[in-house]
Amino acid sequence: MLQSQPARTKRRTRLAAASTGAALVAGVGGLVIAGAPAANAANVNLDKRFNYTCKVDAGALPLGNHVIGVRAQVTVPSVVSRNQTLPTRKTTITLTLPETLRDATYNLINGRTAGGESKDAKVTISAPGAAALTVGIANLRAPQAPVPATAGTPWNIATVGDVPAIKVPARAHTRASFSMPAAFSIAATVVNSGGTSIPVSLACKTSAARVIGSVSIPKNAAKVTAKASPKKIKAKKTKAKLAVKVSAGSPAATGKVTAKIGKKTVGKATVKNGKATIKLKKFKKKGTYKIKVTYSGSVYAKSATKTIKVKVRK
Repeated sequence: MLQSQPARTKRRTRLAAASTGAALVAGVGGLVIAGAPAANAANVNLDKRFNYTCKVDAGALPLGNHVIGVRAQVTVPSVVSRNQTLPTRKTTITLTLPETLRDATYNLINGRTAGGESKDAKVTISAPGAAALTVGIANLRAPQAPVPATAGTPWNIATVGDVPAIKVPARAHTRASFSMPAAFSIAATVVNSGGTSIPVSLACKTSAARVIGSVSIPKNAAKVTAKASPKKIKAKKTKAKLAVKVSAGSPAATGKVTAKIGKKTVGKATVKNGKATIKLKKFKKKGTYKIKVTYSGSVYAKSATKTIKVKVRK
């Protein structure tokens, strides 16, 4: 049907398709971040604009490529934890279309409503230390909504989708970034004043940066315990050692531990799976020594110290 229309009608259809595509791309952008704020975490408002190039076809009629702008706005927790699950929630984004598209849609092709859906939109969460996690979005659609009839009236179209629960990767650290999809498709429909439905498909992609924002993943608090052995340590004879444990949540602590008496370093070791053994230098004199054990921390855990007393016999 579309192929048999006069050239003027084809041009009008192109404009309507571009309008509808822009509205639905906005819905995809809104999927970037979802999830309720973490308990006791302050919220941060993210607001960023993106451009997608969309190949638009009305039935078998190619309508060319159109650059479509999206403004994504969302409130997210400023801090998340590893293994934390951001629960399922609705997400919404709004696109305001320019007057040129409103006029072309309403007056040239007599478009009265527009709507559609995307079935392959995805959201990606990425952070240092972990593989990127990508999840699909369900029920992403914009229902048929009126095209404004009056010139200068803002044309705002909101889309709503169901974002599944997202679990922060167990080995993620520093910051988690949320990104818009690199590519997606849209099946849209424009309904004209005569009630005729015009199917429109859009294949959208971008090679530009897609990160809308990021949230902090703080380091875990660490706790150090240490025990000297053997029980009887003799000056100038015994090669003592410290059994060190570092508790720092998940993942298990790694890094370095150092033992000092005053300012003098008397031993070092590498922490593996939260444990380390420090071989101490021989003590030259008898007495009670205060040994400060320091864990240097890691990308997952804060530093920590523990001071113990070691009695050395003659």
